[in-house]
Amino acid sequence: MTEKCNCHAEGLATFVLGALMGAALGVLFAPAKGETTRRKIKRFALDAYEEGKEELAERVHDVKECAHRHGEELREKAARVKESLSERAGEMKERLGEKAEEFKHRAMDKTENLREKAADELEKAAKKIR
Repeated sequence: MTEKCNCHAEGLATFVLGALMGAALGVLFAPAKGETTRRKIKRFALDAYEEGKEELAERVHDVKECAHRHGEELREKAARVKESLSERAGEMKERLGEKAEEFKHRAMDKTENLREKAADELEKAAKKIR
């Protein structure tokens, strides 16, 4: 069956934001010099940026894979539906042909009956005139 894609960009953004806030608060409340604190914040921000880039690249890859897989599934399903519709159209065409042939025969029979009745009536009328 169709597998759900794990494509949650908001989860990534929430994770990165939470990680940055937690690290920043941890560094700010730790007893250290301002220069040391700034260096730690910068290092953590760069690390978080790199992790975020990697995570985003993985998510983009997952989304592309998911889209490709679903695209293939849709193409296969469309081919099956097209084949089924084509078969049904063929069956309907055949049935319509049979019905048309049946209608044609009934019409010809009725025409023949009417022609015979008309001929009989003409004959009766001709006998009366003589």
